[in-house]
Order: sequence, then structure tokens, then C-alpha cells
Amino acid sequence: MASDEWTSGGSLALVPDVKRLWRLSSPRPRGRWSPAGRLAGALLAAALAAGGGAPVGGASLTGARAQAATLYKQIQYIDGRVGFLGQKYDMTLIKLHDIAHVITNTKSIVAQIERDLQHGNTQLRADAVYAYVTSGVTGANPLFSPTATKIGAVQVYNQVAQGNVATTLANLKSYRLKLTQERSLLAAEDRQAAAAARTAARAFHEAKLLQATLQNALSKVKGQIAYFISQQEAAAAAQSAGTLANATPIAGFPAPPANSRADIAVRAALSYLGVPYVWGGASRAGVDCSGLVMLAYDAAGIYLPHYSGAQFADTVRVPLWDLQPGDLLFYGYDGDQHVAMYLGHGMMIEAPQAGYTVHVTPIRLGYGFAGAGRPRA
Repeated sequence: MASDEWTSGGSLALVPDVKRLWRLSSPRPRGRWSPAGRLAGALLAAALAAGGGAPVGGASLTGARAQAATLYKQIQYIDGRVGFLGQKYDMTLIKLHDIAHVITNTKSIVAQIERDLQHGNTQLRADAVYAYVTSGVTGANPLFSPTATKIGAVQVYNQVAQGNVATTLANLKSYRLKLTQERSLLAAEDRQAAAAARTAARAFHEAKLLQATLQNALSKVKGQIAYFISQQEAAAAAQSAGTLANATPIAGFPAPPANSRADIAVRAALSYLGVPYVWGGASRAGVDCSGLVMLAYDAAGIYLPHYSGAQFADTVRVPLWDLQPGDLLFYGYDGDQHVAMYLGHGMMIEAPQAGYTVHVTPIRLGYGFAGAGRPRA
């Protein structure tokens, strides 16, 4: 986030509403509190300790409520932006991987052309010697006459040296032209790879700065402001639960076929509970949101790319009234911000962002929800 988004007094300036709810906004199921839930609880406890239980009347009440609303929007913006940058990082890693394969292939082509050139130069020398010795006519030199005493050597020489100078020269010219073209392509591919690496580094750096800004903002939340933020979080969670509960079938909108592999994917996803979020991660050592989903469905024999936007494109849209365990919940424009997996009973599993671990949380259907998707079996 740019520094000019802060006011001179240190409070947070208003920014446009974001595409997704703040990850700390949903209450956690009893008996299992994620780090996000503990932080939300800590905020509320701080509010109560500071006399910010249910705040009462006066201008200070109005001011605290306004500050809480401003901070809540800012937190949503930061969270959404960090999610987008995380998925941009994933997309860039995919691009880098593809470029690396292209570079390897181009280098292989260059090496083959260089071998062809070396062979052509050798052939050209042999052709030139042969043309000189024979004056262009086979058998003109006594060495190649039928009476020559070393017929074996003549035959070997004919096989090695005989050729066409013009044809060899044409081939060499073609090889040199191809070599120039391929080397030019290789240089362009190297530049693309370097640009992609810089893009990934910028996304990572910007997200780290935003997360630091968020932590700084949260450290200042106290009293009535914390209480009002907790109220907004609870209201958002209740609204999501109500939206899901009130979803009804749409006439003429058939549900996609059930995915029999969804249960396998759900169990696989749950096996990652407690695994830390890692940028671009896709292993037991760490996962990001799309990495978790990719690994879960890979266990079920279904391939999904390691990028939420591509996963959105590779799945069938599902209406809320037909939401089933294993379906995916996407956030941001065409899912470019975040993805989670629905578990049933209004709960989902996700890898939220750096500093958190994979956890189960109530679904979010508010800001930024782009829709649900079901992988094609």
C-alpha cells in the first residue's frame, strides 16, 4: 500500500471496498481456534479491558464507530490485496516454469544446429578436396582409376569425401541463419524470464509491506474501536450463513453432476491442517491457497493448476443451493484473489496468508466472493 494512503495523524484513510472479507472476520468453531480467531478474540478482550464492552452514547461513541468502520474497510483492502499478490506470485511462477522449458528446448535446438554446422564445415572441406583431386570428374585422377592398387582406400575416400560443394554451402548458409534466429529467440526468452522473476519479487515485497501495515494497524486497535470491529466481523459471518441457508434452486438451472472424488479431496485437504502458509508452497512443508486445493485434488486424481484464477476457469460454476463438500469457493475477479474448499455445514478449509496455517473456518460470501466451482471429474 502506498504511503499516501495514511493520514498525517496516523489514522487510516478510506480506500475503495475490497473484493473479499477480512480473514479474521469469521467466528471459529468451538474447540478449534485458528491464530486468526485468537487475534480476533484478543481484540475483543482488549476492548473489554479498556472499558469498551458495549460502548455507550456520546460523541466519542460516534467517533469510535466511524474509526472502526474506516479501519475495517482498510483491513479488508489490505487482506484482499495481499491475496491477489499471492496469486499473482503463483501465476508468475507458472510463467517462469514454462519459460524455463522453452529455454531448455531452444538451447537444445541451438546445440543441434551447431553440430550441423560443424558437420557441414567438415563436409565442405572434404568436398573441396575431392573436387580439387578429381577436377569435378570421378575417376579423373590416377588414384581413382580402375588400375589403382589400393582400391579399398579409394572406396573409403569416395564414401567420406564425395559430395556436392554447392549443396553443402547452401546447407551451411541455412544453418547459420537458423542459428542466428534461435540465438535471438533464446536472448528474448532470457529477458522474459528475468522480467517474470522481477514481477514475482515485486509482488512478494509489496505483500510483505502490506502485511506489516496491517500488523501496525492492528496493534493500535483498542477499546470501543475493537468492540465495533468485532461487531462488524460477527455481522459479516451471520450474513454469509444466512445467504447460504436461504439459497434456493433457480428454475431451469440444472446442477452439475456430483463429483465422486470430492470426498477424497476433502480428506486430503484436512490432512494439511496446521501446515503453514508459504508463498508458492505446494508441499507438507507449506502451502498457499491454490497449492492446498491443487494437492487435495491431485490426491483424488484430478489435475488443477497452481493458481486460483486458472482453477476458477477449470471448474464448473455451482449455485449456492447445490453447494457440496469438495466444491471450491473463489474470491476476487474470476477467482484471482483466493480459493478455499467447502467442507459442508457452512464450513470451509483454506490456507489464508503468510503468518497463518491451514484452518477450518465459516464460509465467507460477502465482499469479493466470485462464486463456487466444481472440478470436472
